Amino acid sequence: MSIKINKERFQAFLEALDDLAKGNYTKRLSSNIENDCFSNAETVFNILAEEYENKFKYFITLQPTLGYEYITSCIIKISPEGRILDMSLIKAKDNILDKIDFIDNYLLDLVSEQDQEKWLKNFLIFLQTPTKRTSFSLELLIKGESIKGYCGFHYMGQSREIWMSFAIVNPIFETEKIEENTPDYTKIREIKFSDKQKIQQIHAILCNKEYDRIYTIDELIEQFQINKNVFQKGFKLMYNQTFYSFYLEQRIKYAKQLLIYSNLSINNIAHKCGFTDYSNFFRNFQKATNHNPAEFRKKYSKGLNTE
Repeated sequence: MSIKINKERFQAFLEALDDLAKGNYTKRLSSNIENDCFSNAETVFNILAEEYENKFKYFITLQPTLGYEYITSCIIKISPEGRILDMSLIKAKDNILDKIDFIDNYLLDLVSEQDQEKWLKNFLIFLQTPTKRTSFSLELLIKGESIKGYCGFHYMGQSREIWMSFAIVNPIFETEKIEENTPDYTKIREIKFSDKQKIQQIHAILCNKEYDRIYTIDELIEQFQINKNVFQKGFKLMYNQTFYSFYLEQRIKYAKQLLIYSNLSINNIAHKCGFTDYSNFFRNFQKATNHNPAEFRKKYSKGLNTE
């Protein structure tokens, strides 16, 4: 007995698997197009993608307080005794954390000697009070290489499975080098250290896609207790872009991702990206992309409507 599967539908399935392997966990397939055996495969894919998404969402609690961004994120399933049971590589430039090499070993053996007491103390606190979520810096020694990042523990969903999230991070500001002995370099050095920290924190918030909290510049400077003029000038010097242009650019970029990979309504996407009304979103999106949101989704969507 042969099974006929629509070519476009099968291609969409392959593309979705490829995207999932690359770390795009937002894509879902329509599994109710036809009630056939291939629908089961599409359903399984959606379950798997949702599981990865739920795991990845925890990393928002690991965001360091200064201007950092993730370059690698990994989740490790551990027993109450601290033994490694599973390891999911969510996103990485290099496959440094290959679970085959570490299953059944004690995670503490991978922690640098100076951080072992810190890791054990936080792990025991989590076992006693699992509702208390904290993150802490941690150094792992993987195959002789020092890997520094941020760590936290949580239970996955309704299960009692213990997962440790580990995010390798990269300082945003420090990697954007400015030549010494230039006017901009001198001006940045003149910014008070406390103000520079606050600007980095605000930059990190925007990079973390928390746009649906609808930050305005007045709300931000009030929250972080920084002078508006100091903030605007400092942001422009440190990131070579005004706050307004950076904020708009980041939100448009995120909106494009959601239009391509999610099934959210355009109104919901506008709100999620921090636009207070649809017309404002429509106008800014069309100006930036030369397409209105509906046209852009129709042209570039890769995720949900597979037929």
